[in-house]
Amino acid sequence: MLALPPRPFLIALTAALALATVAACGEDGPVVFTHGVASGDVQPNGAILWTRIDREATLTVEVATDEAVTDIVLEQEVRAESELDFTVKAEVAGLEPATAYYYRFRRGDDVSEAGAFRTAPAEDEAATVRFIFSGDTDGTVREDGTRAFDFQVLEAARAEDADFFLYFGDTIYADSPYGPKAETLDAFREKYQVNREVGPLRQILAATSIYTVWDDNEVESNFAGMTVDPELLAAGRQAFREYMPIGGDDEPEVLYRRFRWGRAVELIILDERSFRDENVADECIPEGEDEPDLLPALGAAGVPEPYRTFRSFIGLPDETAPACLAALNDPGRTMLGDAQKQFLLQALEDSDATFKFIVNVVPIAELVAQPYDRWEGFRAERDEILRFIEEREIRNVVFLTTGFHANIISDVRVDLASLPVAIEAVTGPIAHDTLADDIAEAQGEELVAAFEDLFAQVPQAECVETDAFSYGLVEVDPEAGTTTITLKDEDGAELCRTVIEAA
Repeated sequence: MLALPPRPFLIALTAALALATVAACGEDGPVVFTHGVASGDVQPNGAILWTRIDREATLTVEVATDEAVTDIVLEQEVRAESELDFTVKAEVAGLEPATAYYYRFRRGDDVSEAGAFRTAPAEDEAATVRFIFSGDTDGTVREDGTRAFDFQVLEAARAEDADFFLYFGDTIYADSPYGPKAETLDAFREKYQVNREVGPLRQILAATSIYTVWDDNEVESNFAGMTVDPELLAAGRQAFREYMPIGGDDEPEVLYRRFRWGRAVELIILDERSFRDENVADECIPEGEDEPDLLPALGAAGVPEPYRTFRSFIGLPDETAPACLAALNDPGRTMLGDAQKQFLLQALEDSDATFKFIVNVVPIAELVAQPYDRWEGFRAERDEILRFIEEREIRNVVFLTTGFHANIISDVRVDLASLPVAIEAVTGPIAHDTLADDIAEAQGEELVAAFEDLFAQVPQAECVETDAFSYGLVEVDPEAGTTTITLKDEDGAELCRTVIEAA
């Protein structure tokens, strides 16, 4: 891999150069655009546009209909302030639906690179929609100056020429095993800066717009908003908001939201960290053991015998401790919190879009192994949501999921004996250890295939691939009434594919 100078040296050098520039040129001197451009939260008539510079200054954002940014249709001033780490977000409005726009930021002769986005079609337009989704980007630079991972899968994703990119879940690794843990606001900011220095990420953010939300590693692994250190949570949230083109800064704690793309597509974006209770892994440690029960659901009464035998195969007792099962099924525990759960249920019930896509950072299908941080670890709330979909006969619900570091397309059921109520497509990582790596390290390489079989059999998955950097391509055709989901590897080769016909 390419060897880079030590990170502390680069930071010190950058700071010294910035101070020297300001001292030499004064407040009215040149500015440096440090981390590219990005656009997000696109709607039919507007978007959030983002950049970062090296000091406080007033910039002009220019929006045009041509790639050279000469046919300018909008200009707007915005200020970079030190308390926001010199990041800039411009909320532009008055644009035309279903239109390609190009933008850049300017101060005098200093101009950022140009970015591009496409506004959403009007809600009643029968527009085809083509988008990509993935997550999990660890750009940590090791002590020897090499990056832990590259982001080459994003080169293939960018070549899809998508209307937008759902970039969600673990957009940084604040507690990456390959570098120091972020525990201050400035340290969180540095994590985003390190990632934005990776070419494929910077390029795809300029090429198309994003919708984003966090998972756990924007703060710390497996964090629960109700129990995590509130100062750490606040610092992680502030850095996330500063470095992402996301709206709603007047309500910083609300990251869940919804967007419409024509007649066929509703995006319902969930924040599955801020309001969740602590997981119950500690209540599921078998007597005499050090680690939680690996497969607690398979040791419950009434589970078919072929599933139960898998527990014996890996040395677990036949029965799961009743206290563990009671904790997993406790109706008083929540992942979403009351307000967000009502937001989700209301959005599902109100939407007349053909397909309802739920942006979801932990799998909801039954995968059984290590369920504590997933929806299966909050079983009562999970089942309530799925029963709501079933009982209200809400059709064409699709969960788009990252965070599992594997590729799976499967049905979603309330329980093993139920009929499907939704589809789930899981993809990623862009740049982190794969699930196969994690299984091999924890259980041994010889068990990777066994776990893949388990993931395929329990949710009746169409396909399972646990060892690939990956992304998903979603193609919605309202005239045909279909959604095609293709999960692809870093070369753009197909891993999994399904066609969903609208009910």
